[in-house]
Amino acid sequence: MPLIPKNYTWQQRSFPSTGTSSQSVVSIVLRVPFPANRFQPDDIFTMEQFLKISHPPHYWELFLAHPIDADASHCSILENEVVFELVKQDPTVCWDTAELDVPRAERAKLKQQYEEQHRKRLEQQSKQRAIEKDRKKKDEIHRQIERERADRSAIDNLLEESKQRELKRMELAMVKQYRPDPAKASAPSAGESLSNIQPTPPKGAGATGTQHSDQQQQEPPRPSSPPAIRRSGTLEVTFSERTFVTPKRESMEQAEQEWTLKQAAARRAVGFADDDLRPDERNPEWLKQRGDTFFQQRNFLAAISAYSAGIRLTKDYYALFLNRSAAHLALENYQRCAEDCSTALELLQPPVEANRRARVACLARRAAALVKLGFLQQGYEEMMAASRLDPDEASLRLEVDRLRRYIEEERENRSESESDE
Repeated sequence: MPLIPKNYTWQQRSFPSTGTSSQSVVSIVLRVPFPANRFQPDDIFTMEQFLKISHPPHYWELFLAHPIDADASHCSILENEVVFELVKQDPTVCWDTAELDVPRAERAKLKQQYEEQHRKRLEQQSKQRAIEKDRKKKDEIHRQIERERADRSAIDNLLEESKQRELKRMELAMVKQYRPDPAKASAPSAGESLSNIQPTPPKGAGATGTQHSDQQQQEPPRPSSPPAIRRSGTLEVTFSERTFVTPKRESMEQAEQEWTLKQAAARRAVGFADDDLRPDERNPEWLKQRGDTFFQQRNFLAAISAYSAGIRLTKDYYALFLNRSAAHLALENYQRCAEDCSTALELLQPPVEANRRARVACLARRAAALVKLGFLQQGYEEMMAASRLDPDEASLRLEVDRLRRYIEEERENRSESESDE
């Protein structure tokens, strides 16, 4: 039987106003005596027009006469009482009484109405916080991208400056290597001194010989110019397109062409051939939608061909691998189904709420493929992981229970056979 205290005290707080009135009431202080209480913050519930304290064996509630600002109001838990400091929504309203007189028959209905309004307000606040958190996360990602771009630009500038310094140093070294030393050119060696001395021309020699010898003595040696620095370039090598991984041989060319034509005919027979696609149709999203249409028509081979064509265009689109695994599972290609599920799970990183449903589908489908391949324990563990990610899905819980019973029966049968032996 709960203990419901009835006595409480309340008063209005006011401060001088700048308006026409001398005072303006803005808050209500309400004191509820609870001797030797052990309340926690979760035991106290505050809404716009409803207060509640619930901690067995104590229970207290109060319907307020006027609405309050629940976010701005606060509560203090003291040793022998609980003090509410309530902020009015309309500071100009002067309260004559704190409690709203509600008939007993309407109290439960009114309480439920207030709780519903409070729940909607909390949901709206939660959505706003999620939107704000997402916005902050996006802003942080943009800032991180800008920081990384600035770091890469700084590194590129440092590398370019280092490259230019090294090229200049090499150029100066080559010029110094090929330029002769002026000191060595002006001072001949001891062995060359006698051979370089010009003989005195005899008397009566012509002036032409004298002028020629003077020009040879006065003309300085010309330094040899260094070779120009070779410029860097890029060689582009192209290879002809080839379907087969083996080298091309003339003896096998006819057989390869026949095989290629047969493969194209087989793809056209199932209803899809990527060779016939127009340029605007070579889009991963369009190919995914095309594969989904084939899958709904139960044309699983064509669906696999469409998804595979999209995967050849991009290997980062997890939905192509996930949907192709469903087509492989329908055709009982369990090994390829498990491989596509594993690839899709690798692409679904990091694990966040936005891709939770896709990860659940990957785990459940891979579990089904592993069970079909005979790996019961691994399939059971995968199905358990999928059920933990989506605990509200009843089909996953039923499948987990079915696999658990099947594994237990297998163990019992195995133990009985061993005991009989």
